[in-house]
Amino acid sequence: MARASIAESRHADGVLGLDHAAVHAQLARLLESPHFRNSKRSQALLRFVVQAALAGDQNSLKERCIGAAVFGREPAYDTAQDPIVRNAAIEVRKRLAQYYLEPEHAAELRVELPSGSYMPSFPAESAAPEPAAPRPKAHGAPLRWIAVAALAVIAAAAAFLWGARRTPASDLEAFWEPLFRDGSAIQVSIGQPTRLYRFIGPRMEELNRLFGGGEPDGAKGTKPPIAPDEVVWVAPEYLFLRDALAAFKVAAWIQSKGHASRLASVAQTNYSQLRHAPLVAIGAFNNAWSIRVTAELRFVFEYRVIDGVPHHCIVDRRNPTSVLWKVAQPASGGMSEDYAIVTRVFEPTTEKTVISVAGIETYGTLAASEFVTEPTYLEAALGAAPPDWRRKNVQFVLGTKIIDGTPGPPRILAAQFW
Repeated sequence: MARASIAESRHADGVLGLDHAAVHAQLARLLESPHFRNSKRSQALLRFVVQAALAGDQNSLKERCIGAAVFGREPAYDTAQDPIVRNAAIEVRKRLAQYYLEPEHAAELRVELPSGSYMPSFPAESAAPEPAAPRPKAHGAPLRWIAVAALAVIAAAAAFLWGARRTPASDLEAFWEPLFRDGSAIQVSIGQPTRLYRFIGPRMEELNRLFGGGEPDGAKGTKPPIAPDEVVWVAPEYLFLRDALAAFKVAAWIQSKGHASRLASVAQTNYSQLRHAPLVAIGAFNNAWSIRVTAELRFVFEYRVIDGVPHHCIVDRRNPTSVLWKVAQPASGGMSEDYAIVTRVFEPTTEKTVISVAGIETYGTLAASEFVTEPTYLEAALGAAPPDWRRKNVQFVLGTKIIDGTPGPPRILAAQFW
């Protein structure tokens, strides 16, 4: 019998003695928990594999069969080109692990989906009692007990290393843990200028001189009209320097913790990619992903006209008429303060955790990148955080002073945990 068939047979043997009613009750608890409630895909896969296992239907627990039965794929679809079942199984394993990590669930019947298999296991119920160990004979007993002791030491060391690997060493690592735990390369999406044009056509050099400051003092005067076909939009080709520096700082932090990242401009970031990878969105008004992530949260980015002057703002939706954090538009090189929102939230549309590192202007974004990569700043911001903040969505509003064109240290202005 092939190795996979042997493994599946052993799982099936373990299912035979289960209390099916208890398993169904535990399945219902899992599906109604916050870990599964907002993911129809994870719910559907877990429900299907558990019910198939209890029915003894091993043939249905093949990847192609699951793809057809659960996700509506054609029976002969190419699983190599469409990994929907494998991706959904990764999500289910992650959600199960999160569920059983919570102390209130530790004593419940365990449902697991072993890596490399779609046959669930139920170790809390199916584990048979170990037979009593025979008394060692006089001859050879010391070697046997040495071997037993060595195995115990190895097991203890493995448990220690596993615990050390899974337990964040600092509050900052705990903040990043949902993205690290995913296991996929983290997409770092960099905001880009939204209004950037280049002159083209026969008058290109003349217009560059007139509008670019290269015009002699004696020749200054009224600027000539520009025809629509004399300019072309080139924003997708460029990045703001401070946004790029913020992205590099974040990517370096991710890699320093042994995880992979992928830098991409917002123009190169699409929804399909984000279904398969956690996201860090760099920038606010120049990054649609940051605006989308924060749109329904307490602290949001908005455009408002205040006393006849347009502003980019951060608004507290609990007190929307009082705008404390704003920057007049267009922002000038002489601005003295900028503001940012750092958000970590589970995004139901992609079923991934997203971190947004977003300043009103690029000064705030660069300061926010320091906040999410240097432990001191986050630790200072957690003074009033609830004890279980690590499992919650979080938002921080930050401020930074700008001195000689350089943002100062980020300081915490407000926070929200839910």
